[in-house]
Amino acid sequence: MIHYTCDRCKRLLDPAKDLRYVVKMEVNAVIEPVDGDQIEDERDHLLEVHEILEQADDEEDPSISDRVFRRCRYDLCPECHRKFMKYPLGREHTVQLGFSQN
Repeated sequence: MIHYTCDRCKRLLDPAKDLRYVVKMEVNAVIEPVDGDQIEDERDHLLEVHEILEQADDEEDPSISDRVFRRCRYDLCPECHRKFMKYPLGREHTVQLGFSQN
């Protein structure tokens, strides 16, 4: 039998009795396009791509790939799911009040 625990509070979840939520997240690095006026004509782009691919083959360091892309999956109990949905980034929403400079 498969045993599930809440990844947030570590509570044991019984599949026959407890409702279980699955949260799936993907985090991707975003590389902004280079402005056409800033492109250096002297660069050998094909050589740069080749060097990057060689370095990626040589280094099997998972921390490099985690900086570019990461996929996560979490099991949550109903209470932790409610808290996650209320504050998905782990912090409360604060109301920004605009006061005059008087």
